[in-house]
Amino acid sequence: MAILTVNQVYTGAVLAKLEMHDSMQVEQMLSTAQQLHKTGCLPEQKRIQILQKLADLVKNEQEDFARLIANEGGKPIRDARIEVTRAISGIHIAILELSNIKGETIPMDYTPAGAGHTAHTILEPIGVVVAVSAFNHPLNLAIHQVIPAVATGCPVIIKPASKTPLCTLRLTELIEQAGLPKGWVQLALVNTENAEKLVTDKRIGFFSFIGSAKVGWLLKSKLCPRGALCLGTRRCRSFNF
Repeated sequence: MAILTVNQVYTGAVLAKLEMHDSMQVEQMLSTAQQLHKTGCLPEQKRIQILQKLADLVKNEQEDFARLIANEGGKPIRDARIEVTRAISGIHIAILELSNIKGETIPMDYTPAGAGHTAHTILEPIGVVVAVSAFNHPLNLAIHQVIPAVATGCPVIIKPASKTPLCTLRLTELIEQAGLPKGWVQLALVNTENAEKLVTDKRIGFFSFIGSAKVGWLLKSKLCPRGALCLGTRRCRSFNF
């Protein structure tokens, strides 16, 4: 089994050795996520409770996260602390935004056949989310990609940057500790071949990417036609399709 070695960015000291996932494990992740989506998400109030607890758990480890960001990503500790504060705010913002997720009531009497009728729309989870994250904000970017999926009831598989996977790993552990059932958030440590398999699978309902424009547009060209895409570059541009 392949091993991913994570080094301290300046000294080269080994921070962790992590087992990478092979193609069979990627297939199992996709199958698990698809099955969870089919069985239905947790009630909104339960998701809110989980996110509230998660915010507290991250805050309790605020300094540990800051030092982890500094060690694996090389960010000055002052900036790393700011990143953790922003990450905690991101969780609270997701909770607040849930109150804005509403359907619509549409009058249908613009034709005689619709007289006396109304249509109602509801918003439902889009499906399995795959997120490919970047190295430069290893915690905050994971929050941006994972937490909206959790809040809206979508199972999510996140692939962190190979240089900075430890913040995302700890975040996924805390999400489960906060009460989200196993499988709703899965961490994928994969090589390029298995990353492409993950991204292009037809079971994916939404793909979130943060990284270089070159890689983002390449991956977009390989997406399943049904998949939605949210893409951002390190220059903070964003595109929605």
